[in-house]
Amino acid sequence: MNANILGTLLVGLTGLANVAPAQVITINPNNFASGQAISSPGVTLETETFVQAGTDSGGNAQYVPTFFGPVYSDNIAASCFGAECPVVGTNLFAPTPTGGLPLPNGENFGAGEFWGNQYNDVPAMNCSQNCLLSDAAQGSIILRLSFALPVDFVDALAFSNGGDPTEITAFDSAGNIVAQGFNGQSFGSGFGWDNATVTTTTNDISTVLIGGHDSYRGINEIQFGSAPTQAPEIDPTSAVSGLTLLLGGLLVLCGRRPMKLNGAAA
Repeated sequence: MNANILGTLLVGLTGLANVAPAQVITINPNNFASGQAISSPGVTLETETFVQAGTDSGGNAQYVPTFFGPVYSDNIAASCFGAECPVVGTNLFAPTPTGGLPLPNGENFGAGEFWGNQYNDVPAMNCSQNCLLSDAAQGSIILRLSFALPVDFVDALAFSNGGDPTEITAFDSAGNIVAQGFNGQSFGSGFGWDNATVTTTTNDISTVLIGGHDSYRGINEIQFGSAPTQAPEIDPTSAVSGLTLLLGGLLVLCGRRPMKLNGAAA
């Protein structure tokens, strides 16, 4: 009986500050051979491009997102220099096995800088489903992550070049934007590797698009899952309830007296 009461007390008190542990998954392209498709539990990685889907009333071309193929690991140790070289290993995420852009002209804006908008600040990063975009979206190459279960935290270690940061745009299951983040904040107008992060208060991130805000940027490592949390403070009402439970249980324990049966202690 005493053990049962003590167990009840422990459950009641620990319940006041019960916090689920943070679960964060890291996707590191260095864990894959160069040219190998990248996979990770709980998420699908895809290369998103844009194809023409007719014209608007004015005869202007319009484009919709489409999926070019998987995402690959690419070792750029032999082609990078200085600050462009990755800070985690030597591999980056790439849209093709050889790292080049999947465009007819195959243009490349620096070693490993493969992801982003073809033209400055086009709305390609704001579209996760079958929305129509202007011809400015043509040539954009976006890294797309679709999660098996919604998450509340996504982080990308990526390159930033002054006013051209790497952008993360997060969408819920209906395609609504729920968060947006940029890197490069720690060094202002300079350039280098930095983290772009999106977080929400609930697990409502189903899809994220990652790429350069104004051109192409390299992506070195991605993390996703539940944002790290701290134990909540116990409010006064909960504290009083917990103490009452504790004191009441102690009184029950102290109030028990041994019973005698046929002259012997029970």
